[in-house]
Amino acid sequence: MRRSVGTLNASLVLMRLGRSAIITASVISLACGASTTNRAASVAPVAQPATPAATATASAPSGAVAQKPVAAEASQGQAHQLVIAVAACWLGGVWSDAEDVPEETRGADAERRCHEVMNRLYGSDDKARYERLRALDVTEVAAAKERIMAVLGGDSVDASRSPALGSLFDGVAAVERENLSARRAADRVKKDIDRERTPGKLSDDVVDAVGPLSESKALLGLLELDAGALTHEARAFAILAAMDRMEIARGLPKHLKVYALERPFGALFSVPSPEIPRDAHTPLKGGVWLDYISSAAESAGHPVPLQAKSLTDRELLAWGGALAGLADKLGVEAAAMSSATELQRVATAVVQRLENEYHNSQNAVRLAPEPAGPPRHLGHPSL
Repeated sequence: MRRSVGTLNASLVLMRLGRSAIITASVISLACGASTTNRAASVAPVAQPATPAATATASAPSGAVAQKPVAAEASQGQAHQLVIAVAACWLGGVWSDAEDVPEETRGADAERRCHEVMNRLYGSDDKARYERLRALDVTEVAAAKERIMAVLGGDSVDASRSPALGSLFDGVAAVERENLSARRAADRVKKDIDRERTPGKLSDDVVDAVGPLSESKALLGLLELDAGALTHEARAFAILAAMDRMEIARGLPKHLKVYALERPFGALFSVPSPEIPRDAHTPLKGGVWLDYISSAAESAGHPVPLQAKSLTDRELLAWGGALAGLADKLGVEAAAMSSATELQRVATAVVQRLENEYHNSQNAVRLAPEPAGPPRHLGHPSL
């Protein structure tokens, strides 16, 4: 899944306008894939079942190349590892970011990881099939799930939790498809703002974006999924999706930010939605967005510090506070989940990085000198 340059590149720059101090609080950068180190968790290609189940929903897409049988030594928990590997391909660069893959190579790292998933699933790497899987094509996703479920029979670890693995796979696919739709709608609006599209399109694209940005059924469903021992992993993926939703919201008009975040924030932080016009042509009243994101940060346990005086600082630290609250929740799930896959390690690394950068941003605000002149307007382009 491509975010900005191909992945979610959520670098949040907290800049005190009119001051020399620059506060950096990087969000996360999703670029499917780990570095070439730490390959112990890699799984062997899935052996081609002798008699694959033929179902209407999980049949191989037309035009797909014939699957070559792959000799593979069965390993315990292989289906679980494959579910996480495919999910990592969709999510993007949590793995790359957590392992400090340089930003300029994260796109290539993402592609490499997803190509590896194809080889594990099918024993070959068909370009068309690869593109369909990354695009969350319904038929291709079902085919990948069928391949994963095919290895359960001889696996004493995963066989007993087949329904939970299937539900986790379906839930992650649904939330990533939901976020993909929201991202595409948001990108059209951002291109209008940047005048990269036909003049006059902004109004129509804003209206069209309301539905995709507001849709959070899959995210909320994954957050509430009862997947037995895998429930903590389901919640972790939901929280990562909420972080992604924050990245999608960056750069949008303020009322569209609220549409994108009100349901995830309501579920995770119990923060009430503000009164906003449901006519997408109508902008928010002054101060509503700042009050809302500040309330979300406070509900998340990270209120805007009193030292933040300017509107710019207050908005940016509120944004960082809400993100830090998501990191707190991700940390709880990471501590409780299995260490059998890379997800726990990656989630823990994301939490640590966000905590460090949030504290650094707070310290920078406390230490920065007062501005020489009046603060500039709130609308910083990074948000």
